[in-house]
Amino acid sequence: MVKVVVENAYAADIAEEGNDYLDGIFRPVFEEVTATDLDSDRPIPADIDGIYVRNGHNPIYRPQSGRYHWFDGDSMVHGVAFENGRATYRNRMVLTAGLLAEMEEGKGLFLGLRDGFAAEEGLKNNSGTDIVLHNGEIKTMFARCGQPYRLDPYSLQTLGPDSFGGAWTKGVSAHSKTDERTGEFVFFNYSFNTAPYMEYGVVSADNRLLHVTEIELPGARLPHDSWITEHYTILHDLPLFWDPELIARGKKKLTFDRSLKSRFGVIPRHGKGDEIRWFEFEPTYMLHTVNAWEEGDEIVAYGFSLEIPVPEVPAGTPSAKVQNYFLSFAYQKPRLIEYRMNLKTGETAERFLDDQLVEMPCINNRFMGLKTRYAYNTLVSETPLFLMSGIQKWDFEAMAEVDRYELPEGKYMGQPVFAPKGEATGEEDGYLIAFVTDADRTDVYIWDARSIGAGPVSIVALPQRVPSGSHAYFARGGDIRAAQARRGQREAA
Repeated sequence: MVKVVVENAYAADIAEEGNDYLDGIFRPVFEEVTATDLDSDRPIPADIDGIYVRNGHNPIYRPQSGRYHWFDGDSMVHGVAFENGRATYRNRMVLTAGLLAEMEEGKGLFLGLRDGFAAEEGLKNNSGTDIVLHNGEIKTMFARCGQPYRLDPYSLQTLGPDSFGGAWTKGVSAHSKTDERTGEFVFFNYSFNTAPYMEYGVVSADNRLLHVTEIELPGARLPHDSWITEHYTILHDLPLFWDPELIARGKKKLTFDRSLKSRFGVIPRHGKGDEIRWFEFEPTYMLHTVNAWEEGDEIVAYGFSLEIPVPEVPAGTPSAKVQNYFLSFAYQKPRLIEYRMNLKTGETAERFLDDQLVEMPCINNRFMGLKTRYAYNTLVSETPLFLMSGIQKWDFEAMAEVDRYELPEGKYMGQPVFAPKGEATGEEDGYLIAFVTDADRTDVYIWDARSIGAGPVSIVALPQRVPSGSHAYFARGGDIRAAQARRGQREAA
């Protein structure tokens, strides 16, 4: 029997007429719940061992101006722990320094992304974008760079900001990577107004800062993601940035300059800034990468190129709905693309692989940085919001879609995660897991990764609706236990 306990309820002050990211499927929730022994329509596979966690923006207080952008929202992590065919759901706010200060005052204390350049450097680090497992703990991260926050993987309680043992008090980008084979955490940080505009670093499996170096860029940029391979990291310098002339006047306007090339910088995992090698490609912007690996002298990298990085907003669009154009893959039109960079000859090649609009991918993360055969990409919804309508299974050997699952009408999903079958080591031996939501309820869908087109093997009902959110991760139970055992040994020594 399902047991539901309300752990905490927040007194929220957030409203803005006409803002679609405060309504419907994005409507925030304000209760923290623990629910055990969740019901499912069919047995939950007993060989799923770990925790599916998903980050998302769940505002408690309105920005000072009342003008809310979805990326302003505070982090709320939703998690489903699987063990022996049973599932437990929890959701918890990430208690960042900014949110704690606002809770003490009972009101919003920060400007938001819609409030212009003056707000940019003083934005609240809401830690609401990405989420990974590292050192046996959950890390949440902020798209505009900020200190990560550490969470207990089981209770999801906030443990505090992460400074890598006191060695790093600056920010990290949202899409920093955990290399599950080495345990290293690979990050970059960027600045809007301070040369050289980017820093790059590596943190050990036990959360010690191993390496950091400066990366010189031509000017302030808005890099969002990166790739890692077994021996290298590939950083982005893309021609999308704030208009520098307006920045000098204290204003901001997003500019995509098609006269500039896209550049990808290949640096050894522990290399210094002067070791980076830049490779030029056609101008594009990329929010999310899929995977990259080494093939002889070449780096092969896959991601999603946006055909329209800065969509045109029709004249007369209400202020609250302008963000819909920049938060919609239906307008930006992402497609799967391949890049090749030859480290010996300097030659490059690029090609689009498919016309299907896809984004928000997952792979078996044990193969991140290694040659993979499969990627699971989410299908872009025709609804012009940050919503996905199904999954495409892509085969990099066949260079073709080999399977897909489309959600029932009116239901949407976010980024799926790959959960292995027990201790299986095969790339395809596992399940895909994702929240599937409509305006009234949320379920957890579980698909066999080998046959997603056959539909979910189990649908798990949740006791409350989960608002549509951002990124997700599967924290393997074995990885959590191993890291905790190592920590115990260090503390005992």
